[in-house]
Amino acid sequence: MTPNQLLEEVKARFPILLHDDEKALLSLLRKALAKYQELAGFNEKHRVNESDLDEYGACDLPPLFAARLVVKDKSGRYVKSEHWLGKLELTLKGTEVFPITILYLQDVMNADLDTFQLPATSISLLGDYLELLISIPNAERQRRIATAGKLDTTDIPAEPDLAMRKTELETSMRANRAIVPPISLLGG
Repeated sequence: MTPNQLLEEVKARFPILLHDDEKALLSLLRKALAKYQELAGFNEKHRVNESDLDEYGACDLPPLFAARLVVKDKSGRYVKSEHWLGKLELTLKGTEVFPITILYLQDVMNADLDTFQLPATSISLLGDYLELLISIPNAERQRRIATAGKLDTTDIPAEPDLAMRKTELETSMRANRAIVPPISLLGG
């Protein structure tokens, strides 16, 4: 599912969508993606064959590369690497078994929202968070209309309830964070 498909699916959850400005909804989609990227992250794997390396042992960065988590060879052995000038420089000892696998964080904020495929593990939580972000201004508009018409507003979610739900979802995102291999924390 792409981010724009997720937005359409979330919009369909609302029986009455008063906050329906496309630019505003797209902004909320980007806000949801940014928060998920910040709290949980989007991980991806990329394989590098020996023929992909230049004469210095460097390869082009994978698509949407944000940060390296770990680089390992086919045998699972750690390969020291450094991100430098748009390349990933590998320090090879000659004992590595190709292909080499790069586990990295993606920069989804620069992705095409019509073609980027969201990881299946992120869709439910990201959809719930986006629904909540849309619910906040939507509930405010519903409340104003109901108040102007002297109608009952008790069935419209209150701001403190929505804020508490937002905190719960952000906590779930943190819990959904990918486990970073300890070796990547050493900066090698």
